[in-house]
Amino acid sequence: MWLEEQFWGHRLWDQQSPWLTFLEFLCVAASAHRGGHLFDFDRSQYPSEYTAFGRVHLRNILFNNEQQITRIADSCGDNASAWDRWLTWIDANARGLDAGQRSFRYLRERFESFHDFATLIKALRSCVVEGNSNKRWSSRFIFPFGPAAIFEDLSIKDETLSRDYVNFGRSGELLYHMVARSHLRAELREIFPSRVLDDGNKWNQLIERLQPPTPENGARRGVATFLPYDSHPVFDLIAEDWLRLLQLRLPGFDVIPYLVNAGAFGLLLYQLHTSAHIVGGEAKPSIICEVVAPRKGLVRELSTESFEDNSLLSVEALDKLISRAEAHAGWNIDGSATDRLSSRRNVLEALFRWSDENQVNDPDDLLRQFRQEAKERHRRHFGQVHRSFGRGIGLVSKRGTNRFRYAPSDHFLKCLIFANVKKRIEFSELLAHLYDRYGLVFGEREAERAKSMHSIDKKPFQQNALRLEHRLGSLGLLKRLSDACAYVENPYAG
Repeated sequence: MWLEEQFWGHRLWDQQSPWLTFLEFLCVAASAHRGGHLFDFDRSQYPSEYTAFGRVHLRNILFNNEQQITRIADSCGDNASAWDRWLTWIDANARGLDAGQRSFRYLRERFESFHDFATLIKALRSCVVEGNSNKRWSSRFIFPFGPAAIFEDLSIKDETLSRDYVNFGRSGELLYHMVARSHLRAELREIFPSRVLDDGNKWNQLIERLQPPTPENGARRGVATFLPYDSHPVFDLIAEDWLRLLQLRLPGFDVIPYLVNAGAFGLLLYQLHTSAHIVGGEAKPSIICEVVAPRKGLVRELSTESFEDNSLLSVEALDKLISRAEAHAGWNIDGSATDRLSSRRNVLEALFRWSDENQVNDPDDLLRQFRQEAKERHRRHFGQVHRSFGRGIGLVSKRGTNRFRYAPSDHFLKCLIFANVKKRIEFSELLAHLYDRYGLVFGEREAERAKSMHSIDKKPFQQNALRLEHRLGSLGLLKRLSDACAYVENPYAG
């Protein structure tokens, strides 16, 4: 079946967290950077390819090693004995390597002592990304300190390596192509490598010392990724947010968590806005946000309603797309039931690459069967993207209730401020800007615009905005000056 993929791309994957999405994105970006065509629009067209590394030696050292390194470092006072003991163990227990590759003796020459080696491994293990969600050692990742720390998700069975599409489900590949098709791709090409793909930083160099002397060839990936639009407002929105974040005076690698959030938020908006366009509703659906209140109120009710409405938009879009089959010239041909059934099968095959495998006998049941299968498929994965990505970035929460709603976390709010405030902005202007740009609703004026009516109770939204003001103040991002106006400040603006 090729339905959601035609209109949203192949693919948005609900089981891929924002961090895993960004790590997959980095696999594509690092490959393009090595090839000298980072964010090249022509190279982002279908079919596209990139080379991804498995870094199997590094992963064996970090993750397929239980606590051997620590135990040996603590129990062996003699440096030579410690190396001998660990190298014997890892040579016997390393996985995913051919017999000719199963050697880690190069490490002995690169560290003055086994203790230094063990100290580095301990430090890197403390930088695991998504450590609680991935138990399998070949699906664990460290913070992307540089190209040497970027590798794909793997499954290892009978010592054979294969790409796993659960953690890396192509959302990151889609994100790369969106940025490569944005109007700011040239500007990002200039700044992104030095901030994110710098191979000269000390952490990347330390990780390189753990890699074998023979360079890895890598594996060819990405040929099945498909993005149906050459341009889209959300592509530009993601690129604009990223460029502003990369231009901030954030120290070291501190910008990366905000790139993660902004990228995943962009994917959420892309699904939402594309669904709204297909349905024929408002181009930019509203996202009514509750700044968590001590008790249930109107804003919480409307936020819950807003989340549920937006979550159903993709289902409504799916229905509308499926209904196009009935308008096809081959759907209502004259002839026998057998002729009509055959013609309708051809229509569904041509439009959606779907076959009933000759299980349906009545032409009137064919669309019903297709719709049922399409909705079940949608329910399992694509229909969960809005909730999954929203929770992952800190926009969606059940806090204080048993239903999901939009209740932004501190990290999400900081990401918004850093990406949207150049230096300082009046609080009410910021609220208007966030609504115009993302559809986010916090205050009374934006609520009136979102609900298209002036009879809405203003007081709950005034209180909601006041709670946001206090939240931003507690984060050190808002000050009240002598003119009694509240100003939101970006401390890292240039």
